[in-house]
Amino acid sequence: MRFFYLTLTFSLCTVFCQAQSAINDATVLKQTRAKYDAPFERNLQSFSCAVEFNWKQHFTEAVRVGDEGTDEEIAKLIQPINTRVTVARQNAVVSSGMMEDEEHKLPHGGMAEGLLEHAVQFSLNNWLGASNNALLPPENTPVHVEPSASGYKLEFRVKTFDVEMMFAHDMSLQSEAAKGSAADRRETEFRPGPQGFLMTSYRLGEDGDFRPGNRIILTYAYQNVGGFQLPEQVSITRESHHEVWHYKLTGCTVEAAK
Repeated sequence: MRFFYLTLTFSLCTVFCQAQSAINDATVLKQTRAKYDAPFERNLQSFSCAVEFNWKQHFTEAVRVGDEGTDEEIAKLIQPINTRVTVARQNAVVSSGMMEDEEHKLPHGGMAEGLLEHAVQFSLNNWLGASNNALLPPENTPVHVEPSASGYKLEFRVKTFDVEMMFAHDMSLQSEAAKGSAADRRETEFRPGPQGFLMTSYRLGEDGDFRPGNRIILTYAYQNVGGFQLPEQVSITRESHHEVWHYKLTGCTVEAAK
């Protein structure tokens, strides 16, 4: 009988402790998500800005391949283009404000403007992951949280593979990777902002191969527009091509739900 009670007690404790752990992990995830600034999870619908970019400065920081245009063509035909970007919850849309046939008449079919538009779109689409709180697992995701040397480790499963996230002691995200894979890795840096953590750096591997010399490094500095913290100064470093892009978002306006 004594053995029966001990067995029953152990069984009940096992079930209860597992349930309590699941509840605690779910609570930690919910509390962690609440620490991040996610303007599109509040009432921001979209924002639109002019893209300020200095081509002359760019060519001091990037290897010039020759299909962008001559110095004179860049100064007279490319630099004056009024590039703009509109960012909504789903994506960033960049435009030169020109008709398609007008762009094709630019030097090398508008290659330079196309490269700039791609850089702006790529960097802001990656920022959207943070602004939608999509870098973190959805609130109802089963997760396991435990202490680590740097702060905390959070594990969860996506379809057929396991994901491991590392957090600092303040619960700012430091890295995410498929468990056991050094190549499939992303690293982030955050700083506190008025409404929560703001992503200041995002590092990923080109073509999914994360290693020194093959990373794409994105950095973000912020501005306050209509009560929202939005990117202002953005840089993109492509290590494999020794290529750096710096641009600034100016004259921004926001659309917010009432």
